[in-house]
Amino acid sequence: MNTQAPIRVLGSIEVASDSGPVSLGARQHVLLAVLAANAGSVVPADALISAIWLDGDADDRVGALHTLVSRLRPRLPDGALVTRSPGYLLTADPNVLDLARFEQLVRSAEDAPRAEALELFEQASALWRGRAFGTVADREAVQPRAVELEELRTIVQERHARTLIDLDRPQEAVVLLDTLIDEHLFREQPVALVMEALTRSGRQTDALRRFSAFRKRLAEEVGLDPSADLQRIQEAVLNDGFARRPRMQTDEGSTPAQFPLRMKPRMIERRPGEPIAYAQIGSGPPLVFMPGWISSLDLYADGTDPRGVLLARLAEDFTVTVFDRYGTGLSTAKNVDTSLAASVEEVRAIVDVVGHPATLVASSAAGPAAVLASAGNSAVGGIVFLCTYANGPALFTNPQNNTNMIELVEKSWGTGSRIIADMIVPGIDALTRSVFAGFQRGTARPDVAAGYVRRIFEADASFALSQIEQPCLIMHYRGDSAIPYEGSRQLALGIEDTELVPLEGPYHTPPPEHVEQIAAMICRFAKP
Repeated sequence: MNTQAPIRVLGSIEVASDSGPVSLGARQHVLLAVLAANAGSVVPADALISAIWLDGDADDRVGALHTLVSRLRPRLPDGALVTRSPGYLLTADPNVLDLARFEQLVRSAEDAPRAEALELFEQASALWRGRAFGTVADREAVQPRAVELEELRTIVQERHARTLIDLDRPQEAVVLLDTLIDEHLFREQPVALVMEALTRSGRQTDALRRFSAFRKRLAEEVGLDPSADLQRIQEAVLNDGFARRPRMQTDEGSTPAQFPLRMKPRMIERRPGEPIAYAQIGSGPPLVFMPGWISSLDLYADGTDPRGVLLARLAEDFTVTVFDRYGTGLSTAKNVDTSLAASVEEVRAIVDVVGHPATLVASSAAGPAAVLASAGNSAVGGIVFLCTYANGPALFTNPQNNTNMIELVEKSWGTGSRIIADMIVPGIDALTRSVFAGFQRGTARPDVAAGYVRRIFEADASFALSQIEQPCLIMHYRGDSAIPYEGSRQLALGIEDTELVPLEGPYHTPPPEHVEQIAAMICRFAKP
């Protein structure tokens, strides 16, 4: 529940108390506005005087300012306004100042899963009652901050709409965006979003009308054309590109598999009280797909996760078992152990469910499969290592870079998810990148994602390689920027019965046009 802060500047300037609104004079409004615009920082007395008395001599107003402050202070929450040389400071406590609460909610939403982010965006938007700083918004000392806040408010509304679309609630997004477009006649992002939302609602004609109206308005009033990005959105509408969430496309614009995949999630436990969601698709010999990174079964199923394309193809020849790593997707958890030992238990639980010797496809992380196989587990029939490695410390040799990436994911999951998207699926268009980054944020909390990134850097399963007796196939892209190709050389040097197949390209996740080739190699390996 979003209880209002007592000091409110996101609209007309107000101060609330237990007994109701507090009456403020005109100069107190200006004083509070300037202090709030600089909340958490000291505002010098002479700057306050210049803002309040526009035509006065600062030397003549020092006493008047002191009196004004002394009368305002008791009308605010205790400790909200303090004297600090060379002036005064208003607290930036989110529980006291609505401006601070707004910015806190926005920061929290940036790194939150989609459903949680939606609630945070709604709370942030609900704080607004009108133009920031009300009637004093145009004062020179306040205007830059007012403009900044209004822009942030607009961005929040756009992100709110984007989240509604991602949660398959496009009609609600249209209502929000219509208001935003009326307020910002020449802003492209709301138009792009409403076109997508309308198309996802089955209203392609309305989406094209919105584009035409915006293009006409731009041409007639400012003499410009829509940007190339917006024109690409128009093409997506025309080509039914928003029928589902954007997913990886071949060069010819088609996917090599049919979506949605029919998955019925089931639950097991890797350890008591630690649930793992899994599903099975296809028919044929058993194959277990092991994600090294975060995942979500529903996004495999609809093609949002590009790994779903490979899974769909493999399901034509195998009974494919796939699962969400603990703490990600449907395998929800509060405290997540990402250690190698815990991950081995995860895979052990899955292969026990399969019940027959299965081929393991270890994507991005080799450790759990290698350790399980080295222990002589009879449920492991063979292993396909896809773009992975054995010894993290020997492969990722820059500790500072590793620390920076972990901290980025943990503290700024929004930015981190976009960087990882570029590494995992390089060369995708901006729209698909945005959706893939959003899928990652919706799949795992920042701390969980950071934990798995840390495990990638620190994992070392090289001790197990010489004990693997099952046949192995290693495939890796030479230009992989997420997991360097040298990682597969580690595996090839340590495992006796194996073959290393270099793949050409800058990829980590196989692009759709390579899926048939990779699936064929897996079939030849697992179905001799």
